[in-house]
Parts: sequence; structure tokens; C-alpha cells
Amino acid sequence: MPFIIYAESTPNPDVMKFVSNKILAEETKECLNKKDSEGWPLLHDIFQFPFVKEIFISNNYISIKKNSSVDWLDITNQIRIFIQEKLNAGVKICASNTIKKDLKKSPVIKSEFTLEVEEVIQARIRPNIQMDGGDIEVVSCKDGVVQVFLKGACSGCPSSQMTLKNGIELLLQEVFPDKIKEVIAINK
Repeated sequence: MPFIIYAESTPNPDVMKFVSNKILAEETKECLNKKDSEGWPLLHDIFQFPFVKEIFISNNYISIKKNSSVDWLDITNQIRIFIQEKLNAGVKICASNTIKKDLKKSPVIKSEFTLEVEEVIQARIRPNIQMDGGDIEVVSCKDGVVQVFLKGACSGCPSSQMTLKNGIELLLQEVFPDKIKEVIAINK
């Protein structure tokens, strides 16, 4: 079965989500520039477009952030066809040695409370964020402050602060009363 790619807009006006009918990656990868895409042939090829600023890949989609010099109406179909043709021509998404290198990272020991927060985020928050072309990672939980890293379309999105405070923070405060004071994003 061939790859079929379609485009979806995201709440971030600078980011478009390109969704696949097949799994693209087991792990997420965020490339803030072309150098970050080394070992990821498809992502490296996408950076050939001069208007591409950042790329985020997840399970079945690629979120692409463009610069402001172009309009999505002018480039969406071109990128969609480019990704679809590359995938159907057999271009690798990720070189296998890159995955092995990433897996060698030293494990971070997390507190039981941090793991509980991550479980809530995994079950109740991450699916909605991924629908919008982004992802969320818990950085730390200390003294009632949860620090998260927003990726993909969520990074730099005009509505991300509202989502953070009125969505994520309120939900975590509801699930963990008297344990969560604040949720803050660690921006790049």
C-alpha cells in the first residue's frame, strides 16, 4: 500500500501538519535547523525548501514550520506531494544507526510523582496536543511547579500559553489538588 499524505492546518498559523496513512516514526524528533536533521534523510530533504524553518516528526505526521515570507496556500500542495513522492520512492525517514545512537542516552531517574504526572499527560493531554501537530514532554516536577517542553506546532504557537494555563495546568490541578501550583513551558 503506498503512502498517502494529506495536510491539516494547526492552531499555529506558521505550522502545517502533514499526516500519513502509515506509521512514519516510533520516536518523535524535532529539528530546529537543517543540521538537526542529520541521520533523518526525509527530514533533511524537506529542509531543501528555503522557507522551512523547523520540522517535527511523530508517529504518523510531520509538522513543518515555515518562515513568514511565504503563505501556506502557495506551498502546502508542493510540500505534500514532495513528502508523498519521497516516501513512495523509498527515501528513508531515519537511518537505523541514528535510532541506536538516540537510545544510548543515559536514563533520567524520575520521582514517583513525576511519573504520575507523565501518565496523566500521556492519557489525557498528549493526544489532543498531537492532534494539533505538536507534543509535550515533562521536564521536571518540583515544589508544585511542573516544567514542560512544547514541541512541534505548539512551540511558539500564539495560543500555546492559553492551552498551557487553561487546559494543562487546570487539568493537572484537578487531578493533583494541592500538589500543582503552576505549569510552565520551557521555551527554546
